[in-house]
Amino acid sequence: MSQRFDEFEERLSEYESQIDTVYRLYHIPVLAALMLFMFWIRVRNYTDNIGQNGEPLYRGNDPYYHLRSTNFVIENYPFTMPFDPWTGFAAGHRTGQFGTIYDQFVATVALVVGLGSPSQETVVMTTLFVAPVLATLSAIPMYYIGKRLGGRFGGIIGVVVLAITPGQFLTRSVAGFYDHHVAEVFLTLLVLAAGMKFLAVAQREGAIYEFIRTREFGLLREPVKWGLVLGVLFTLAVLNWPPAVFLFGVFGAFLFFILSLEFVRGHSPDHIAIPSVVAMVTAAVLVVPFLQDFSLNPTDYSIAHVLLPLAVAAGAAFMAGVARLWERRELSRTAYPLGILGAGLVGVGILAVAAPDVPDFFISQFLRVAGLGTTDTAATIGEAQSPSDPIGLFYNSYGLGFYTALIGWALVLYRVVARKRPRADFLLIAVFGAFMLLFTLTQTRFEHYLVVAVAAGNAYIVGWIYQFVDLEDVREDIRNVKPYQVLIVIAILFVIAGPTVIAGSTAATADRATQPGEMQYWGDSLDWLSEETPELGAYGTGDDPSLEYYGLYENREDYEYGDGEYGVIAWWDYGHYITTRGERVPVANPFQQNAGIAADFLLAGNETAAIDGLEEDAGEGEGVRYAMIDYQLGVAGTTKYNAPAAFDSRGIDRQQVDFGNGAQISTIPDIGILLINQEGGLRTTLQPQRAYESMRVRLYQHHGSAIEPSTNVLRFGESNLEEGWAIQPEGGDMIEQYNSSEAAAEAAADDPNAMHGGLRAPAERVEALEHFRMVHASEQTATDLGGRAPSASQSWVKTFERVDGATVEGTGPANTEVQASVEMEIPTTGETFVYAQYAETDAEGNFEMTLPYSTTGYDEFGPEEGYTNPSVRSNGSYQFIAPDAGAIGQANVSEAQVIGEDDSPVTVELASLESQLIGDDVDDSGESDVTDGDDTSGAETAENSRVVPAS
Repeated sequence: MSQRFDEFEERLSEYESQIDTVYRLYHIPVLAALMLFMFWIRVRNYTDNIGQNGEPLYRGNDPYYHLRSTNFVIENYPFTMPFDPWTGFAAGHRTGQFGTIYDQFVATVALVVGLGSPSQETVVMTTLFVAPVLATLSAIPMYYIGKRLGGRFGGIIGVVVLAITPGQFLTRSVAGFYDHHVAEVFLTLLVLAAGMKFLAVAQREGAIYEFIRTREFGLLREPVKWGLVLGVLFTLAVLNWPPAVFLFGVFGAFLFFILSLEFVRGHSPDHIAIPSVVAMVTAAVLVVPFLQDFSLNPTDYSIAHVLLPLAVAAGAAFMAGVARLWERRELSRTAYPLGILGAGLVGVGILAVAAPDVPDFFISQFLRVAGLGTTDTAATIGEAQSPSDPIGLFYNSYGLGFYTALIGWALVLYRVVARKRPRADFLLIAVFGAFMLLFTLTQTRFEHYLVVAVAAGNAYIVGWIYQFVDLEDVREDIRNVKPYQVLIVIAILFVIAGPTVIAGSTAATADRATQPGEMQYWGDSLDWLSEETPELGAYGTGDDPSLEYYGLYENREDYEYGDGEYGVIAWWDYGHYITTRGERVPVANPFQQNAGIAADFLLAGNETAAIDGLEEDAGEGEGVRYAMIDYQLGVAGTTKYNAPAAFDSRGIDRQQVDFGNGAQISTIPDIGILLINQEGGLRTTLQPQRAYESMRVRLYQHHGSAIEPSTNVLRFGESNLEEGWAIQPEGGDMIEQYNSSEAAAEAAADDPNAMHGGLRAPAERVEALEHFRMVHASEQTATDLGGRAPSASQSWVKTFERVDGATVEGTGPANTEVQASVEMEIPTTGETFVYAQYAETDAEGNFEMTLPYSTTGYDEFGPEEGYTNPSVRSNGSYQFIAPDAGAIGQANVSEAQVIGEDDSPVTVELASLESQLIGDDVDDSGESDVTDGDDTSGAETAENSRVVPAS
């Protein structure tokens, strides 16, 4: 036995040199394997993001505008797009955080790959792969940061967290998410990695003001060099995404803490302050050539991007100067931070008096990203919302690794405070982590920054445990390994990575994140828009296009649109879709520009107010000619249905209803009544009368037709319709049907827990629209996609055109109601619907109508003539019926009359059914005297012939 043990020891001695080599180099293959995994998990489903014709199917809407910005750079290399008249009708838009160095970088890669002339397929493939590549490269600076905090094993653990997190760092860096988020993380990692090196050099070299005064510049070389490097990296981070200006603020807060701590511990603040001034001044100077706005604006390259780093530089210099004064007067060092705070408050007070807009701006921006709350309008942006369940968010993103990171941050702070010479590089990471946690609790958008802090916290705690269990002793002699040391290493890996790996959430999340976005539902409607509507500058004339799609337009506040140029109104989410694939100018866009105009139009309670609003807010050129509405905006209870209310300017308000026991529900009574089941869950959303009167419901659900009142009554167990809620009765049976709407209204009148209408029909008739017609509907339907359409099937996107309408001048029985109706066909789905409009005849039997749908002459006008080629067309003539008087007639309406090319009226004379049947009004030629009409013999009796529009 002893001999075997001796042989085993001899073998171990032989392997010790090899083990030492493995120990020195193990991080390289491990890091490579992790990076390979990071890339693979992000690109394995990239083909899902390529359409049948090679078009991109990105997730979200911003990637499409990045594609436009990238194509612009390729067309105008190396210049970016300063101003875009192809969005934000009728003003255009300064591109701000699009058309940055990110788009220049991707355009350059595409040009290289495409040998100077990349095809669109090459550009699209480049955009699909750039985010996964940058995410993979992020592992390198993350390893460096982790290594400084916790040694090489700590660096590996930091990369492990980065690699396996199923949080936003993953979802915003997969193929199909072409946005600047992953570049933000990559550049922030470079800033932090360089910042840690910068601080280590600064504390080691110990630069002081006297070196400058005595011109001993050699002693300043290293700190100044790293200050310049840090300044350049700060600049790149801001040039990638202008709102990253917050990094200057974070660095400024860090400088306050570290310079205070340095002085309190007996060290000169000069050591860090001098190179910090160099870094901040460098960043400010480098940003100046890119300035677009000389006001304070966080989303454009503005004067704020120069003032903030200069303010941080001035603050660092001020703290260093005050420290010298403090020391000369032999004041208490522990009071120094309070003195700085007091002086800072005085300075802010003076600035508030001299230039109140400046402190107001910076305070408001701080509260916007760190105020632990959000506004109603910001809440309509998914990434700007506060997390409703922070604990769930952090666990889903990091598992138990979030809590080990908190312990790591606490240990970092303890080490910084406990040491006689605080580690400035460690404090930088701690301050960054604290701010990112605060930012993420305010806006979930910053969660992809938080991953850096979580990875760093775990890197430190792993390094601390590594030293605590004395693993270095194992390296020196493998025979020193103890079972508890092996168990501790396994436990570390399990706690940090175990739950995420076991659940397989990384792969599952990546699969979900690579699924195409809503463009797959909008694509055919946008293709129709680009092909079957007039080019910009050609509306109404057929002239040549006037706007160059990739034209270079000077930066300005307001673009003046000319004759033939027009806008398309849709909810702001879809503006980039309309610009990039529809190649038309949206009114509202994901910059939230003109979101209020879109909301006012969609929620307008009558057609006149809707048109007047468009003319007032976007009336240049030909004004707004088309409206596009999708299922999520047109049907109550969908995810986006309530969103316009946050931007409405006409008095539609939210209410908070308290049901006791802390249960609160937000309601908007004017646009939806929440129907709650007996268990308290949300069942569906009912539409009150005001909702049926809104333009979006009249257009999307009823295509502009009149809406007949309901014959149903809904009876609830309990309700408060003024507050916007109702509880389903026990048993669930709540619908009562009556023979007429009048009977239903009477039955509901005296019951506070009853509602007339609300389900597929209003309580009162809603009149038909006169100036909007549906011209296209998408092939993709809401029911195909699991939606709750208000009828058997509804196209996901419906496109409407604003038209003059054809004037009808008719005669018939006196003092009676006349209904005009026509059946229209939707070729994409094979469905039909009936457009109906009502009018009253006067004492002489005369009536007038304005009809938006034509029945003839479709082929006479199209995009080449400056008009629309509608795909939705009639199946016959208009039928005119006066049911109470037993009179009928019919007429055709030409396309020329509807679009205003022919201003002659359509004339129609209603004759009694009896006279038409016996031929009293038939002349010698056999034709009826109903103008523009066809023979109506064989029609059903008038009293049974009222046409009810299909819902």
